[in-house]
Amino acid sequence: MKGKSPDQSALNLFEPVLRQIVQPDHPITILADSFPWGEIESEYSTLYSDKGAPAKPVRMMAGLLILKQVFRGSDGGIVTEWARDPYFQYLCGGNVFIERPPCDPSDLARFRKRIGKERLDRLLKIAKDLEDRAGIVKIRVNGNSRPGQIGFSYSADSGFYNTIINSIRSLAGKFSGVFTRS
Repeated sequence: MKGKSPDQSALNLFEPVLRQIVQPDHPITILADSFPWGEIESEYSTLYSDKGAPAKPVRMMAGLLILKQVFRGSDGGIVTEWARDPYFQYLCGGNVFIERPPCDPSDLARFRKRIGKERLDRLLKIAKDLEDRAGIVKIRVNGNSRPGQIGFSYSADSGFYNTIINSIRSLAGKFSGVFTRS
């Protein structure tokens, strides 16, 4: 049975919404917003039965395969890194940040088998064309590491994090005298 993507309009007060976390000019955000997800989902939906347990959403599985290709990672590494990275989750169609893996790494192998080599090659070609045409997904990987390996990291815009830190320091400075004991 075909899996359903989460309802993007439903918000939860206690969960961080990915659209508010990710920066619109980040390469992975640009890739996610420019990718023809509707076309991929409609084509791949014919590969699913109406019986049985629901499968993982097509966008999530296709997004994980794209991330695996971009970062030259392993199935297990990409699935693990997905749980840590809001940009990965946004690319895969997530609405809120989730701190647990989206699937078992073996699900990626089953999804590749389901869609076949021809569809997989076409999916990765679309992603590569978007990268080349727009100059997006220029992500620096530190050293020779990949997602899921020790020492893996990629550079996101550090200005975003510095803004948060400076704002917190500013607030702490304003309230530093308020909470002192007399």
